[in-house]
Amino acid sequence: MSGAAVLLRLRAGEVRAGAQCLVRELHLGLEPGQRWALIGRNGAGKSTLLRLLAGLIEPREASVELAGEPLRGMPPARQARLRAYMPALPHDRFGIAVLDALMLVQREPDEHRALHWLQAVDALHLARRSLLRLSSGERQRVALAQALAQETSVLLLDEPVSFQDPRHQASLARLLREQVAPGAARALVFSAHDLNWVAAVATHVVALLPEGAWAAGEASQVLCEATLRRAYDCAWQRIDRPGGGELWVAGD
Repeated sequence: MSGAAVLLRLRAGEVRAGAQCLVRELHLGLEPGQRWALIGRNGAGKSTLLRLLAGLIEPREASVELAGEPLRGMPPARQARLRAYMPALPHDRFGIAVLDALMLVQREPDEHRALHWLQAVDALHLARRSLLRLSSGERQRVALAQALAQETSVLLLDEPVSFQDPRHQASLARLLREQVAPGAARALVFSAHDLNWVAAVATHVVALLPEGAWAAGEASQVLCEATLRRAYDCAWQRIDRPGGGELWVAGD
């Protein structure tokens, strides 16, 4: 740690899903300007950890602190001021307009700011459309705009680009780097399966490994062939790009 104020802290003795141990003895502290990725195979516990960090579940052997305060027992209104959570699959019951959906999540409804965030995710043209008439990719970008519109210090995003085409994957990577940049007052935790997108966004990575094991640290250290093989049970090849950076390719 650099000594900066920790925005979100997790101490987990053990987190389980039924009989399965997802993770044990995981301690994390998220500082301003950091972008943490959760990676691992399907069912490894990425979504569960995000829900835990959001205060939506309370395992007995884990504790979460938000802005230095225990999340357990924190009034929902204060939680909402400090953290925003984006689920992997938003479920809409009512066909309200996209713009109205954004204004509903703001502490003080502000149409100008809501439109700003829609433009930021390339969804401004959807402002008057019903939520129920969006494609999966459009709904996902609107969900990201809803999270950003809350303007909290902690962003928790579950699979934020799983339905996006390559152009939008690139633009949303750039947006998240801008919103949570070194020196910024907020931190980001997200899950993703595309390791090349993770490498383009994350400053830090938590790799969830079998039997509750894990590896965590700076992205350049965790994203390595040995850790990725343990995380996904397949071979990986790293290809250095001519202009800099790297490309990860999964094998048998």
